[in-house]
Amino acid sequence: MPRHQNTKEKILESALKLFSEKGIRETTIKDIAKDVGITEGAIYRHFVSKDQIVSTLFSTYAERLYEELISVVEEKTLIENRFFKLVKTFLNFCFDNPQAFKFINLFHYLRAEEVKNFQNLPKDALMKFMDEGFKKGIIKVRRELALAMVVGTLERTFLLVEGGIIEREAGLEEELAEVLWKAITYQ
Repeated sequence: MPRHQNTKEKILESALKLFSEKGIRETTIKDIAKDVGITEGAIYRHFVSKDQIVSTLFSTYAERLYEELISVVEEKTLIENRFFKLVKTFLNFCFDNPQAFKFINLFHYLRAEEVKNFQNLPKDALMKFMDEGFKKGIIKVRRELALAMVVGTLERTFLLVEGGIIEREAGLEEELAEVLWKAITYQ
């Protein structure tokens, strides 16, 4: 990997860590530079602003989660089986990439208006699934409410596990999927 690319990746990794720990507003370019071990000027050789770093991180990780989810949505299996796999895929992403998932959420809270400027978001994959289920008469809840119930429950579960309030024990994903499936299908 060229040194230039390596430095850019280090900047992004450091920014992700700091944004997740301190917050986007509270993290400065100086903080990132210090963490990476470079000058502030070196950061500006790779990014024009902190906002560009923020947008790059959001786009990268939101699209990564989207790709994982859309691959499940587009499988040619029973819709209920895909739903259970979607829940597992979503939570696995959260637990495998906790800083990235916290950052995605932080970005949503702090910059909600900007989110609509991005494409291939996780909600797009989930909405495609909800639309299919609604058209087939399987999902009975309005698609926006179904999305809110599913994403809200999965996000909160991740945060409660991260906070040590509940344990991520065997069968957690399946239990959540079953409860959510019943809620959005009225079964």
